[in-house]
Amino acid sequence: MTVEVTLQLSEGLVEEAQRLCSATSKDATTVLTEALEQLWPTLENFSEEAFFSEIAQLADPDVLQLATGKMQETQNARLGELQAAGKATGLTEPERYELLALLQIYQLGQLRKSEAIAEAVKRDLLEPLAG
Repeated sequence: MTVEVTLQLSEGLVEEAQRLCSATSKDATTVLTEALEQLWPTLENFSEEAFFSEIAQLADPDVLQLATGKMQETQNARLGELQAAGKATGLTEPERYELLALLQIYQLGQLRKSEAIAEAVKRDLLEPLAG
């Protein structure tokens, strides 16, 4: 089953989507759907409240879940493959876009993780990191 959705996107996002459409010979609906399908699995390890709420407002178990969370294994493996291929032979334009998307997913996860670690230490749920 599919549901039709209307989105208002920034000009920059539309331009990026158009470039990806050209690079992959796919229409905008397919490109945007595939981008969302790549992003969504990273969220399945987190409750909606834990991932999108202010970390200071989360319950202890949610803070710990975020503090110890990792990128989805399949996405992490694909990120490694793309990085290795980029060093060895270079990437196609679609692969560069995929790499960029995976890097953004990774960076968002790391940001949330670091915020959660700080909150967990503040609550004495974790020991401070040595450094």
